Amino acid sequence: MDKMISTKGGIVSIILIVFLLAVNFQSAMAQESSSVDKISLSLQWHTQCQFAGYYAALDKGWYMDEGIDLTIKPGAADRNSIPLVRSGVSDFGTKWLADFLGAEAKGHSLISIAQIVQKNGLVLISKKGSNITTPSDFTGKRIGIWFFGNEAQFYTLMNKQDLPLDKMIIKPLKWSIKPFLQDTFDVINVMLYNEYLRVLDSGYSKDEINIIDFADYDLNFPGQVLFTKKSTLKNRPSLCERMVRASLKGWAWAVEHQKEAVDIVLKNDQAGVLQKERQLKQMAIMAELVNYKNRALGYHEPEQVEFVMQNLVKHNVISRYIDPAELYTNFIWEKAGGRKQD
Repeated sequence: MDKMISTKGGIVSIILIVFLLAVNFQSAMAQESSSVDKISLSLQWHTQCQFAGYYAALDKGWYMDEGIDLTIKPGAADRNSIPLVRSGVSDFGTKWLADFLGAEAKGHSLISIAQIVQKNGLVLISKKGSNITTPSDFTGKRIGIWFFGNEAQFYTLMNKQDLPLDKMIIKPLKWSIKPFLQDTFDVINVMLYNEYLRVLDSGYSKDEINIIDFADYDLNFPGQVLFTKKSTLKNRPSLCERMVRASLKGWAWAVEHQKEAVDIVLKNDQAGVLQKERQLKQMAIMAELVNYKNRALGYHEPEQVEFVMQNLVKHNVISRYIDPAELYTNFIWEKAGGRKQD
């Protein structure tokens, strides 16, 4: 009888232990689940392959692998990623380096944690029949320029070439290419991965369009950065590290698997307006801009950031000089496993 009681007691003990282990396991799972960071990324423009790396990392689960439940918020003309992150509506954002530095010289609460695109893709174009092939041909011509910080490159080029601005007709350009197609402007600025492709899709061949590239005149401005609030970097450095690591992984994969990356972006095109052929072309161009001169993915070249800042001040895009070291960091990139090219 005593043996039976002992045996029953042992069985009860085993059942109790198994039950407690199950409870503890469920509790651990719940704690792990609650440790996932639900955050958002505001893009500077509409969903397209300009942001393929983020969509790829999201689709592949690489953000979740880093404990990040990410929501990507597409941008628009009336949705600026800088105030959205600054106000706390979004946790991270993307922006061109020049735009970011220009805004932060005034706000001074954000910091760039990764330089994703090493060449911004901004160029000037003219029609072949205009015989405008170099900046020296701009005199007396009608020129459309974006005045959102991008004008700094244009004015820097004009000053470097010692060209008379008062002998040019310089007007603000909106996002439409119609003024160029209708000959309202002789020269306009475009992004190689966007408006330039739209010009070609409108019926022009590459041979019919002249490209005047700022980089050919040693005036490259780096492009898209990934940024956050300085307080986020200070209080949640691990989150920033994980966000950068997953984003870099997504971009590296997108560059190497362009067709698959395009398919992922198209899946996320909620507006249903993207054309696959154009996005394939855009992805190819983005890969070139990301890998410009084999610079390390995600790394801020200090001399390039300084170069942009100096020109923003010189051409009155911002009123005062801010030490660029206060506006970006390579520390998170290094922690995330970033490596400079040999």
